[in-house]
Amino acid sequence: MTKRGARWALTLIAGALCGALASGARAQTPEAFYAGKDVRILFGAGVGGTYSLYAQLAVRHMRQHIPGKPSLVMQSMPGAGGLVALNYSYAVAPRDGTLMHLMHAEVLYETLLTKDVKFNAQRYGWIGRFADADSIALATRRSGVRSLEDAKAREVTMGATGGANIYALAPIMLNRMAGTKFRIIGGYKGASDIYIAMERGEVDASGMTLANAVSLHADKLKSGELAPVFAISAKRLPDYPGTPAMTEFGGGTEKALLEIYASAGTIGRALAFPPGVAPDRLEAMREAFRKTIADPAFLAETAKANVLVTPMEGAQLAAEIDRIMKTPEADIAAARALHEELATPK
Repeated sequence: MTKRGARWALTLIAGALCGALASGARAQTPEAFYAGKDVRILFGAGVGGTYSLYAQLAVRHMRQHIPGKPSLVMQSMPGAGGLVALNYSYAVAPRDGTLMHLMHAEVLYETLLTKDVKFNAQRYGWIGRFADADSIALATRRSGVRSLEDAKAREVTMGATGGANIYALAPIMLNRMAGTKFRIIGGYKGASDIYIAMERGEVDASGMTLANAVSLHADKLKSGELAPVFAISAKRLPDYPGTPAMTEFGGGTEKALLEIYASAGTIGRALAFPPGVAPDRLEAMREAFRKTIADPAFLAETAKANVLVTPMEGAQLAAEIDRIMKTPEADIAAARALHEELATPK
């Protein structure tokens, strides 16, 4: 045999061995695979916010329900509003089931509206959602604004961090479609600064997640000091059935864009595998998630801490993402163009 032929034969043998080893690894049961392993829970934000909160809950409560009982550890990877972590989990992270991503809620929003995006929300393996991130716009009693109808009759100032933020984009869309008169006051550093501005009377209203509204301002909602104006959500919020959702307005391109905006609330705080994790490991982790959200210890901790829990199973969440991803490409392109127009500083 020639040297070239020998090298070719060795290459074939090595490839066959690698294939056999990989096949053997895939043939492991989830319990055998996870025993003794470390599983990372990645989130694309700093420690201290709601992403790390739900990651901590997963670390504390999921382990005992995962076959093989692996160790769970958190990994914070902040940067570019969650995009650094998304790019990592989609293209770099291991695809063997040893990394879960507590997903950036805007992953579908970014997939469809951001140019040259490097990830696709539809290809992740969705495990389950701990809580939605639906939002609501609240107005102070001092402003005199009690409903969306009031915002049609007079100018209403809305605090926001910037023009490309959903809490600015949603009221701008309502101005186009519902005849409201919202005026955006941007440049605030964060939600706490906006709320202080509301208390001082600098702005009339602002959007915030329902979780923050309920956990931080329950007394003022109950007393009427804060009144709901509209919901930034796919459907009306069960606790505020008289408050319209932004997706009730418009048609065509505008409707498609509002559906995409609302997807962040639907995805909320959800766990997903990177693309390509074996189906049996995905199903094992989905089952572990189902058991976790029904675990009395998990429910007791979240109830005591007043942590929002509005779970959705992974398959259902994947179906919601698939539904929006099936929007005709022409409609998505038009929605992207409208989004860019709205988000461009004037």
